[in-house]
Amino acid sequence: MENKKLIPEGFKDHVDFNTNVEHEYKNKIIDIFVKNGFDLVKTPLLEFYEKISKNSFLIATKKKDPKLFIRDDITPQIIRIASSRFKSKTRPIKLCYYGEVVRKKGTMLRPERQFLQVGSEIIGSESILADIEVISLAYKSLRDIGIKNITLELTSKVFLDEIFSKIKDVKKLKVLKNFIKQKDKKNSLNLINNKNDRLFLENLFNFTGNFKDLEKKINLISISKDAKKEIQNIAKIAKVLNLHKEDKVFLDLTEFNIKNYHDGIKFTFFAKNVRGEVASGGRYKIKTKNKQESAVGFTCFMDTVLRASSFENKSNKILVPFDINDKIKKNLINKNYIVFTFFGDISDITNIAKKYFCTHIYINKKIKKI
Repeated sequence: MENKKLIPEGFKDHVDFNTNVEHEYKNKIIDIFVKNGFDLVKTPLLEFYEKISKNSFLIATKKKDPKLFIRDDITPQIIRIASSRFKSKTRPIKLCYYGEVVRKKGTMLRPERQFLQVGSEIIGSESILADIEVISLAYKSLRDIGIKNITLELTSKVFLDEIFSKIKDVKKLKVLKNFIKQKDKKNSLNLINNKNDRLFLENLFNFTGNFKDLEKKINLISISKDAKKEIQNIAKIAKVLNLHKEDKVFLDLTEFNIKNYHDGIKFTFFAKNVRGEVASGGRYKIKTKNKQESAVGFTCFMDTVLRASSFENKSNKILVPFDINDKIKKNLINKNYIVFTFFGDISDITNIAKKYFCTHIYINKKIKKI
């Protein structure tokens, strides 16, 4: 019996115009980073993994052979390149990348299991200026592909780590983390015994909202030197960014992800009326046998980017006869027409053009709208 279901759940053929749009947007994002000194790298779809990712596919191999996995994220591959092939390269290294990733399971926000990932990394610099460059270029690239009403959420793991490190009871710590994830201020504070720690956590909850509303108060928090320095870094990022009037910076100092590998400032881009994040990134450490270095990166998934973009498909598709002059054809392309060459009889060119979803025809040396 013939198996009619050839494509598994979470995968699909991309056969609509969005495929063209995704290609165009990917190129625009990469182009911005390349023009700003980031080297484009391309990584393989298959790798030998030292640590098994729960959401990656295992490829069947012989028992004695090393296990192969299909990548579910490109960032670990960038880390591998930086710590191996580029280990002697002058720091900081600036890299950008794109490629398909495949995951074993989808999520509520992203049921798709294969999607195009685009991103960039600066490796080997602890300067806050590296964070600013990545965030600024990421913001510019999102704006340039038509994403409006952007909210940039800034946070850092440093703040909550100060609280978490003082709680030795594992069960109590787990409960506290759940309350904070739920933004349950009352129950979170009830679990903190130390007066100063409780005040600190309360301040973290209070400093959630639009950066402009919190800017004057943020330096008044009584906290440790490390936490104060991180707040100054976050404030510097928020102030330096040249945002459009409709866009804003949002602080949430109690935001964290238990499974996230970011160990410092984390940023997330959201767009109005779009489910899930458009892009995200942050600080992390690359650990090798001989050394440890700091890095900051940004990544976005193009399926969400397409949903977030406000650009409409305004491409004009024009049907032309096969024997059209190359100079005319080039001129039409320069005018942003998609040129569809027809091979047959064009005596009924208008109806033929409609069948191929063309918006225009070229006839009698003129462009005619249909």
